[in-house]
Amino acid sequence: YYRLMAFFNNTAEPALDGNKYTWGPTVEVPPDIPSWQAWKRIAQKRDRILDGLEIDQPRAIRHAEAAAKLKIEKWEISKPVPIDKALAEIKAWSPGKGLPGIRRDTLPKPGEVRWISFKLTATTNQLVWLTFSGEKDSEVLLNGEALPGDLLKVNARRSTIGLSLTNGNHTVHIKMAAATREQAVEARIYNPWKSLARHKQWAKADPDDRLLILVDEHGPLATATTHAAKALAVELVDIRMRFTQTVVAEELAKPRETRLLDRGEYDQPHGDPLEPDVPSVMGAFPADAPRNRLGLAQWLTAREHPLVARVLVNRIWQRSLGHGLVRTPENFGLQGQQPTHPELLDWLAVELHDSGWDLKHLLRLMVTSRTFKQSSAWRADQEDPENRLFARGPGYRLDAEILRDIALWSSRLLDPHMGGEGVKPYQPTGMWEALMHPGSNTREYVQDHGRPLYRRSLYVYWKRTSPHPMMTLFNAPDRESSCVRRSRSSTPMQSLGLLNEIQRVEMGRGLAERLIRRNPGDAERLNQIFTLLACRNPTDTEYKACARLLDKLRERYAAAPEDAQALLDIGDTPRDEALDLAEYATWTQLAITVLASDIAILLY
Repeated sequence: YYRLMAFFNNTAEPALDGNKYTWGPTVEVPPDIPSWQAWKRIAQKRDRILDGLEIDQPRAIRHAEAAAKLKIEKWEISKPVPIDKALAEIKAWSPGKGLPGIRRDTLPKPGEVRWISFKLTATTNQLVWLTFSGEKDSEVLLNGEALPGDLLKVNARRSTIGLSLTNGNHTVHIKMAAATREQAVEARIYNPWKSLARHKQWAKADPDDRLLILVDEHGPLATATTHAAKALAVELVDIRMRFTQTVVAEELAKPRETRLLDRGEYDQPHGDPLEPDVPSVMGAFPADAPRNRLGLAQWLTAREHPLVARVLVNRIWQRSLGHGLVRTPENFGLQGQQPTHPELLDWLAVELHDSGWDLKHLLRLMVTSRTFKQSSAWRADQEDPENRLFARGPGYRLDAEILRDIALWSSRLLDPHMGGEGVKPYQPTGMWEALMHPGSNTREYVQDHGRPLYRRSLYVYWKRTSPHPMMTLFNAPDRESSCVRRSRSSTPMQSLGLLNEIQRVEMGRGLAERLIRRNPGDAERLNQIFTLLACRNPTDTEYKACARLLDKLRERYAAAPEDAQALLDIGDTPRDEALDLAEYATWTQLAITVLASDIAILLY
């Protein structure tokens, strides 16, 4: 036990986090998958430019030490003003709290702009980089002069530009313009010379910063600059300024000693120091693996290891068919249940290894099997109430996150963007306030707007003391402890949430809009909604029930257009003004009803 613990007794995390958002060892990384891919492409070009480069290292370090002393201060921001208003006419400036960085303010509507002002003090001639919110019609003034566009890059919602500074004081003004109000106010300064000044060795400085140093016409390496390097530098800064921090695991240079603890007391070690090792009953530790967490991972995923692949296969089977081959997924030991199909479990574990740990392959294999595609109806010829033989197909209520994602997808509201920070969708006001800590950085729940509202549930921000209510309502675990099998309850409160929660109503409106636009009549619309949610057309009973509901709803909303208006105004997404109000509300209510029925919330 203590030999196994020794692998984890060597981390560099501090004992207390100081209530910081990111703490312990951190690293800056791209915020999402497309950014990772773009950065890798840029990094390959960067390495070709840097390889074999001869530099005057002492001279470069002296310049870096001076350039790293750059001071950035006195940030101010204006209120929204007309786009053609001259800078000299702006009188109302307020402190730019939160800058450099991102403020909660958003850019104004088209035709208006915000101005940001700040001071720079340089102790040498140098090039620094500015990234800010703004697209077309944005502008940067250095000491009152508009900057040329040779080091300017404008992409979706942000611009990057190089600021060429001389020794002394400078004033920068940024004119921020955008096409949408959703865009946050952001301004950041990037000084690549800091990396070289900190490491004091060219080879150890960040390679991205080394490329940016090359394109600084004031620096000692300016003669090595090429046109390709300058063009690549602008792309590189644009990517780097979008990086975010994430925590990483780091080994101590000098490992801690791990000893036996008397009665498990942390302050009563005794005996000789123990070398990190694993239980021999589960296979020997690889001879060529390092005695750290990397080596432990190699042992866990080794072909000879009997446990990890089987546990993973069992969890995927459980997610697909409702129950695992081992009915106690939290316990694969002697006190847990034996697998119902041990040979199948072993075969799937080997298949996972042979496929290179390809989880998509394994999931596809399961859901295309005859076992999964069986009817979930009770079989009179089999006495198997718990379906331990898997003689029937799966039948269970879907997880909380999937219920939301299916409705987002069917309504065409789902934002497919992958990766990035957590998002905050609709939530009743005041929930966090009841459990807040005065020093917490999550005292207030600030709801997102725009596309973040409709991202997959995987990205919903999770506060353990106050998780999202629609998630807990459908038995999402509290994450206070490990959970490998969720409970599934059925309560009246769930029906209330499915029929009335803001996002459910908004998703119903989006689905109704899709049905009305694509189909001319009721029959075609009902066929499509059932095809989207159940992969089949409605049965006669379902069709008649929906038709009766449509008749009642049309009668109601034709007589009360104000009710139809109130229903369609729920949610941030604007409604389609071209659609008939009563018909729009009728199909919205029907879509909400179908999304809350067994058709959409059960797998059977």
